[in-house]
This record gives sequence, structure tokens and C-alpha cells, in this order.
Amino acid sequence: MNLPLKLLYIAIFQVILTSVMVFFFFSSEYRELSRQSLQSVENFLLEQKKRELKNYTALAVSSVEHMFSGEETINQQTQDDVVSLLNNLLYNGDDGYFYVYRNDGVNIAHPKEPFRVGKNWWDLESDKGEKIVQILLKKAKDGGGFHRYKWSKPSTDTKVDKMGYSVFLDKWQWMLGTGVYLDDVNQQVSKLQQEIDQHISRTQQIVLSVALGSIFILFVVGLIFTLKQKQRSDIKINELGQRIISLQEEERRHISRELHDGIVQMLVSIKYSIEATGIFLSQLNQEKPKSQLAAEKNLSIAIQEIRRISHHLHPRILDELGLSAAMDALASEFSELTGIKIQVITPKLKRLLPDNISTTLYRVVQESLTNIQKHAKASNVVIDLAVHQAWLTLTICDDGKGFDTNANINQENVDECGIGLRNLAERIEYHSGIFKVTSTDKGTKVTAKIPKSCFANHFNQAITEKNND
Repeated sequence: MNLPLKLLYIAIFQVILTSVMVFFFFSSEYRELSRQSLQSVENFLLEQKKRELKNYTALAVSSVEHMFSGEETINQQTQDDVVSLLNNLLYNGDDGYFYVYRNDGVNIAHPKEPFRVGKNWWDLESDKGEKIVQILLKKAKDGGGFHRYKWSKPSTDTKVDKMGYSVFLDKWQWMLGTGVYLDDVNQQVSKLQQEIDQHISRTQQIVLSVALGSIFILFVVGLIFTLKQKQRSDIKINELGQRIISLQEEERRHISRELHDGIVQMLVSIKYSIEATGIFLSQLNQEKPKSQLAAEKNLSIAIQEIRRISHHLHPRILDELGLSAAMDALASEFSELTGIKIQVITPKLKRLLPDNISTTLYRVVQESLTNIQKHAKASNVVIDLAVHQAWLTLTICDDGKGFDTNANINQENVDECGIGLRNLAERIEYHSGIFKVTSTDKGTKVTAKIPKSCFANHFNQAITEKNND
């Protein structure tokens, strides 16, 4: 890993670490601040409710004080008048009312729950097990106080939080109380909490977006830098590869001058003749002479060695007549040697392609025909070279037995087909092309495609020369 790439990774790591720290620190501090703010808002709303309760209670007390002023004991008529007055003192719709309990827990007035009147509720408990009436009486005797508990809300007939306030009328030993339901306070606090949560969420998204954007920008910059560096490396590698291939072709040209075009085919014909002699001798029930066995063995070794060398040679016919003529000659020689019918379809142009592409395609045909001879047991072969749209496409199809039933061989697993196909695939890849071998029990198809952009200038020049001729 080079130094610029290391620095890029360090920068990305620093951005990620900073973003994570800012994210968690901000979330923690903001949530604590929002909790304190919500607590302050809730306390403020509750204080307002408390002031309202005190004002309502003071109003109720002032409304009934004159009714028992100067009397030592309250008579039934006065009590009924007080209860009637309190039953009509309503506020906040149906949810604001006053209730009265005697010192011993007996209910005197309750406009919303009349079934409680006249009964003793000294031991009435809340959901938490608190003695509600006893607590309210105690706070009332202590000069008035507040108490929170759950109680049925008349307007909704559901149990919600309620803040009760009670005072004690010493002269009659009555506890006068009222209360407000806190569901609206809870709703306001809940709504505020949702707004704060949404704000926190939006802010977190902004922080994450900025962080991810920074990381993405760094990643894109690094990717561009890496791709450019790789592109420069690929160009250098391609230039080096081109130089190596050029040197190899020069060497092959030199060696090809020392060999005759048909030497391999001649040796194969000799081998077939010797093998035919062996078959003839076997039909006469005679054993092959040791000299013949040695000749077959040495000839096989010689053929393999010369074929290996010839695969690396540059065929002179390409320089003299071009790819089309070279393919025709190769097909004709192969057909005469093996008896396999070959149809060659090529453009009628002598110098269609650059020398390096012509050599590559010739090697594809040469290696494919060699494989057909060795393995395919085919009767017919079709070689088609054509320019379709943006591609120069070479296909070699045979009707042999194929490599394997329903087996597809492509560039990913071409190593299984041997060094010959692997070398061909590498040559095609050098020209930015595609090499594929498809094999089934009905035959084998070799496809080599080279983009037209690799030879467009040469192709257009050849077309112009032909038109001028």
C-alpha cells in the first residue's frame, strides 16, 4: 500500500471517528437538555393548574361561607342548600366540579358521581393502594394541599391523572375539594417531546449526512486517484506487453523462415502412413517391427515438439496475403490432412486488420483446428469472420462430440481447457476483446470478439484504398 492511499485511509478513519463522537455527544447533551426543558414546561403547567385550583376553591368557599355564618351546627336545610350550590358550581365543561366529605369519610356532595353521596369512603384506595380520602382530609387539615391520583374523567369516562386540591371547613368539619385532570398537560408534554425528538432526529440526520457526504467525497477522491494510478499502471503494462509481443513475433518470423509451412502436416501424414502400415500388418497377423514402433514414438515426439514451436511462430502468409488468405490456406491444408469439410467466410479485403490483430485471430483458428483434430471427431467446421456493429467477430463451429455435455467454458474457467486456450484468451483480452468457448454434445463453438475501436483507423484506411482501386 503506497503512502497516498494510507493517508486517504487515515483521513477517512478520522472523519468517521469525529462523526461518531459528535453524533453521540450531541445526542446525549441534546436529550438531557430536552429532558430538563420538558420538566420545566411540565412544572410550569402544573403550577398554573395549582393556581387555578386555589382560585376555584377560594371562589367555592366564599360562595358557601355566608350560608353557615353564625351557626354552631348546620341543619339539614342549610346542608341541602350548600350541596345544591356546589353541584351547580361547574367549570371546564363537565370535568370541573366540587365534592365534599365529612371528617369521618362520608360523602356529602359529588355532582358527577351521586352514588357516593351518603356513603363512607374512608378506605377508598387508588390504583397504587393509596387511601385517597384520608390523604385529601389530611392535606386539607394541614391548611390545604395537592395530591395526584388517577380518577375517572366525566367527559371521556376513562381513568386519567388528576390533581386534587382540598381545604378544611373547621366549623362544619367538612373537607371541600376539587381537581383538574392532567391529560391535557400530558398531551402537551408528549407533543413537545415528539417535536423535540423529531428535531433531534433531523439534526442527527444532518450530522450523519454531512459525515457520510464527507466520507463519500473522500472515497470518491481516493477512488479516482486509485483508478488513475491503476490506469497509468495498466498503460505501462500494456505497453510492456505490446513490446514483448512484438519481440516474440519478430523471433517467430525469424524461426518461421527456417521451417516449411507444411512440415507439421507432412509429419502427421507420415505418422498416419506408419500407423496404416501397422494396421495392415495386424490384419496379416504380423507384429510391428521394433524399428517401426521406435519410429512412431519418435515421430509423435517430433510432431508434438514442432507443433509446440509452430504455435509460437508468425505465419508468413499473413504478411504476404493477409488474414483471409491465411485462413483459407490453413483450412485447405487441414481439410486435406483430416478429411473434415471446412467452410470459411471472411470479408473480401486483403489488408483488413493490423498485423497484431491478424496474428491473434490466426492463432485462434490454428489452435481451434488443432483441438478439433485431436478431440472433436467432427465432420464439418464453419469459420466465420465478420464485422457486426462495433465488434469484429470470429467464430469456429464444429459438429463434433464437444468437450462435455452441457458444459460452458469461458474466460473464468478457461484454464481447464489447457494452455492453448488460455494463451488465446490472454491474446484476445490484450485487444480489449471477449473470448468464449461453448461446448455441448452437438459440437463446439469458439468465439473471439474484438472491439472495432481497436482497428477503426486501419479499417477505414483499408476501405478507402479499396474504393480507390
